[in-house]
Amino acid sequence: MCLQHSRARLSPDEQLAAEKSFALYCKPVELYNIIQRRAVKNPLFVQRSLLYKIQARRKKRIQLTISLSGCTNTQAQNIFPLYVLLARPTSNITLEGHSPIYRFSRICSLTSFSEFGNKDKTEATFIIPDLKTLSTSRACNLNIIFISCGQVGQIVGEDNCSGNKVEGSSLQKLEGKCSWGKIATKILASSLEKCVTLSTGVTAELVSTVTMSPSFLEPKFLEQDNCLTFCSHKVDATGSYQIKVRMSAEEAGARDLSLSPYSNYSYNDVPPSILPEIIRLRAGNVLFNYKYYNNTMQKTEVTEDFSCPFCLVPCGSFKGLGCHLNSSHDLFHFEFWVSEECQAVNVSLKTDAWKTELLAEGVDPRHQTFSYRSRFKKRRRLETTAEKFRHVHSHIMESGSHEDAQAMSEDDYVQRENGLSVADASVDPSHTVHGNNLSPPTVLQFGKSRKLSAERSDPRNRQLLQKRQFFHSHRAQPMALEQVFSDHDSEDEVDDDIADFEDRRMLDDFVDVTKDEKLIMHMWNSFVRKQRVLADGHIPWACEAFTRSHGQELVQNPAMLWGWRFFMIKLWNHSLLDARTMNACNIFLQGYQDGTSDPK
Repeated sequence: MCLQHSRARLSPDEQLAAEKSFALYCKPVELYNIIQRRAVKNPLFVQRSLLYKIQARRKKRIQLTISLSGCTNTQAQNIFPLYVLLARPTSNITLEGHSPIYRFSRICSLTSFSEFGNKDKTEATFIIPDLKTLSTSRACNLNIIFISCGQVGQIVGEDNCSGNKVEGSSLQKLEGKCSWGKIATKILASSLEKCVTLSTGVTAELVSTVTMSPSFLEPKFLEQDNCLTFCSHKVDATGSYQIKVRMSAEEAGARDLSLSPYSNYSYNDVPPSILPEIIRLRAGNVLFNYKYYNNTMQKTEVTEDFSCPFCLVPCGSFKGLGCHLNSSHDLFHFEFWVSEECQAVNVSLKTDAWKTELLAEGVDPRHQTFSYRSRFKKRRRLETTAEKFRHVHSHIMESGSHEDAQAMSEDDYVQRENGLSVADASVDPSHTVHGNNLSPPTVLQFGKSRKLSAERSDPRNRQLLQKRQFFHSHRAQPMALEQVFSDHDSEDEVDDDIADFEDRRMLDDFVDVTKDEKLIMHMWNSFVRKQRVLADGHIPWACEAFTRSHGQELVQNPAMLWGWRFFMIKLWNHSLLDARTMNACNIFLQGYQDGTSDPK
């Protein structure tokens, strides 16, 4: 959704100037689209590993507080200490008279009802996954287990407890007869889904009845990997009783939500029938105001789930959206503001930075200097043994002209892969001098080959070339030093993404052509360029190949289909396409329309 706002009625000239001002957004957006497409196959990082996304997921988890009220448990006697733990069964296989083997990581103890004692003695707090994760199969296996030893004297000592958290040494006191019960988190999740205001930071209060069954806690599993299981054969099964557990659930990031004015919106005037839909629409919605024409006009766009409007990446939170925009889209200037009605971002274009990058304010970027530092590799020590010069014969040239002198300067210190100087290798071994003193240089004749490479270059020329910045001929991108010294010629290089971008930009300048006609022209230009269609004789083959490649897309859009047929008629009028090929292309298209997947 995009809305346009203006302060006053504009004249036709001012409207044209305003449209040109807004069109400046196109270049950086196209650039970011190209970068995004290239990053699909080779991303620089994994989105889910970003810190702000991890924090947003953690804030969506549910904080569950469990307590017992003395008013609702008047008949339950001697149930303290009551141990509460979050556990998951290790397997679905159970023995007769035994419960599944549960594995737990944390256990809490309640020593009194909520009306008496401190909070750390009357409440047990756990963090469980969010509602969306609870619907998965693995999270559904989570259970909240209650264990009561039924004897008042078995109270955990102070040396083994930190608040209501029980240490491992006190777990041995749970061995033997006890009563236990459980609450499945999938039942809890179904109840929490009915609470539509949970995502707005409101605390949900639930009451659940738990049946405590007498059992015998096996001692051997407590000592192995925090596992436990219950056996009902060793005790009398007639002593079951029920307790009512009070649970308070809220999102782990509810406190942070209360600090935002957007979360303090009151839903009192919203009818209950449409309340869930209103909450869903407000959650994660962000307004983007695109400023243009000297910030006197703006266009507004709304995204959901804190998504970026340029690359459509969900950021998890408004803070994460700010981190993403400032780090990934620095060609724009962003202003973030939050009110009770909306979360908004004002976007403006950094025209100065964009012009500086391309035009450099009238300075040719190829003439600009830059700092470069490299670690020089240690050269191998030259060995002037007779074996290395056995089959080397020198060819001495007379340097009487300017061209000969230039050839000497280029080929004087040419290096081979083994570190041996070719100029030295061309000298008779009898004239070599031991040590660091080299004989007068004699030059090898390399024929017509005058190319410099990483293995054949004068160190002085190489040092001069390092001071310059070279650019690719078509893409205008900086070249690495290895590319400059390589034998590969980059004059015929073609970057498909850049070529498609330039082609679309040129086609957009036509005002008397429809959108579908521009699209079919762009598809044909891209196909011809990639398939190297150079001569008139290639046109018939190109038409058939284009029809086979894009047939499905053409038959789904009648306007594009007729545009392609009119284009073939123009080719036929210019004698570039024969009637037989045109008929074959129409037969292919008719086959696609009739439902044939691969028409022959």
